[in-house]
Amino acid sequence: MKRNIFKIISLVLVLSLVFSIVQLSVSAATTTYKITNPYESVMHLLGNDSNHYKTNLHTHSTYSDATIPLTEMVKEHYSQDFDILGLADHGVIGKEWDEQPTLIPLYQYNPLIGNKQAHFTTEEYESIVNGTYSDGTTRTKSTGLQCLTGAIEGNMLVLQKNHVNGYFMNDDRTEGYLGDEGDFTTVISMIEEAGGISHINHPGDWLSSANGELVYDEEGNVMLTPNGDEMTVGYQIATDPGNVQFFANPLRLYKSCLGIEVYNAFDRPTRSDRVLWDELLKVIIPEGRNVWGFANNDAHTYEDVDTCFMDFILPEYSQANVRTAMENGTFFAVSRYDWGDRIGTTMEYPTVTSIAVDDVNDTITIVGKNTDTIKWIADGVIIQTDEISVNGVCMSTIKLQNHSDDISCYVRAELNGAGGTTLTQAFVCDDGNMDDLINRTDKMNLPPLDFVTVFRRILKTIYSVFTGVVVPEISE
Repeated sequence: MKRNIFKIISLVLVLSLVFSIVQLSVSAATTTYKITNPYESVMHLLGNDSNHYKTNLHTHSTYSDATIPLTEMVKEHYSQDFDILGLADHGVIGKEWDEQPTLIPLYQYNPLIGNKQAHFTTEEYESIVNGTYSDGTTRTKSTGLQCLTGAIEGNMLVLQKNHVNGYFMNDDRTEGYLGDEGDFTTVISMIEEAGGISHINHPGDWLSSANGELVYDEEGNVMLTPNGDEMTVGYQIATDPGNVQFFANPLRLYKSCLGIEVYNAFDRPTRSDRVLWDELLKVIIPEGRNVWGFANNDAHTYEDVDTCFMDFILPEYSQANVRTAMENGTFFAVSRYDWGDRIGTTMEYPTVTSIAVDDVNDTITIVGKNTDTIKWIADGVIIQTDEISVNGVCMSTIKLQNHSDDISCYVRAELNGAGGTTLTQAFVCDDGNMDDLINRTDKMNLPPLDFVTVFRRILKTIYSVFTGVVVPEISE
């Protein structure tokens, strides 16, 4: 009898253990996510080429420090089939291309050294916008190149390149503003107070995170990143918590500051900015907002033009629609270069033609044309790669439940093809534990008061004396 009772008790215990294991397995396998799709409002437009606008919003001319006149810079973008162009000269608000921009005293050296300053006639300008301009250009599109007015690169005279691009302001308070070393927030606040929006330009230039020196462990072995790449000093700089918090802070303080450039020109000084972007996404998304990744060619010469740009998804072109797209993140970042190496060889860049989000099964599916490979990235780590491409069309589905250990709060996709690399914005993936991820540390790396800062302040004084321009005081 005692033996039977023992068998019954043992059986009950075994069944209880099995039930617990099954329950844990089911629970682990059915992690559910609330997926926030930044492209939700434009999903119906992705399959139509006419709703994709090749866009650059950070370009220069001889009205600031470029070597190419405004007219020639516009024509080069026209020839390379851009659809939208914003001239964002240093300290100069962009106007219609048949109007002369403000002549800032700092840049009047250009005519003296033979760099012509010029704008279009009204007839020429209208033909560019209408797509009928043909003077020496090689445009293949029948549509025109649209002029996005009101763009400016703020902090005009800073040696450390802490630049911010502003858009859609209702006054000119930022025009001619010199800025101060290491100070991003003052000009961001000025742009916001003027009713505009902004993004931080080439943060790696300020961080010096292009440093390619390898990092070794105590035993002399090269350390590796989570993706298995050789770790560089630049990678360490971009992931340093103090640097991450430094750039997270203006994003927290000013909702009008929408994100950072993740690609800029040839991607040399900015080669670790995707690393910084992933770090910012991990920090900022749990706090309730996204961080958009921008791509601009920052063109100063002809060679800069076909380096990187954005693919804006718009129902039709208008300045209001561009602003809405910037605020909502309904655009893609595209680059022909990676770490200074040319990776895009044709005009046909990888283009997202379809996105499907299944909240029931926790999946995201992306279809891209001109695409050979689609990678999924979470917390800066590639967690899935799909390489099945048929006639240049690649489809990839990620099931979030299969990667629950890898995903903290987002995934983003990277499309690779012969034309370069295209990045999506981050899809927010909330499993109900966002509050546990918030990391509001007080650690923040501040710019030192070094020789560069002191020298620059001397330059500001000299500039004021010789031009008569009063330099605004900056609160520390």
